[in-house]
Amino acid sequence: MPVEVKAAVSMVNDMHFHGENSKGLGVEMDSQPAETIPFGPSPMELVLQAAGGCSLMDVAVILRKRKLIPVQLTAEIVGTKRDLHPKMYERIELVYRAKGEGITVEELERAVNLSVSTYCSVMGMLQKSAKISWRCEII
Repeated sequence: MPVEVKAAVSMVNDMHFHGENSKGLGVEMDSQPAETIPFGPSPMELVLQAAGGCSLMDVAVILRKRKLIPVQLTAEIVGTKRDLHPKMYERIELVYRAKGEGITVEELERAVNLSVSTYCSVMGMLQKSAKISWRCEII
């Protein structure tokens, strides 16, 4: 059965927008000129953050199910956009880093692979338009 998700976005001023979910939790978005201090990330930067967040949540769950407790998990994400409109990401590269007793590169790679290939909804959407690559490191 389909699950409906709701959100709202409204202009604060100029190119500063406020997004909010149905629970009232919000995020600032901005697309100001380079010389201006932004109020928040751009929508396209949020897409990269969403991919990293979605995937890291999966990785945390998968590692914990294997009795490996992460004390630190990070993802560094770089997206390359195409030149033509719409300027979608054509390539996304992620570096996953983890720290925790018993967590090896092999265990982290197993968890990341499951996330990227099966569980992460954001990655699933992005894979339709972008080539996604990743690697893992232990902190």
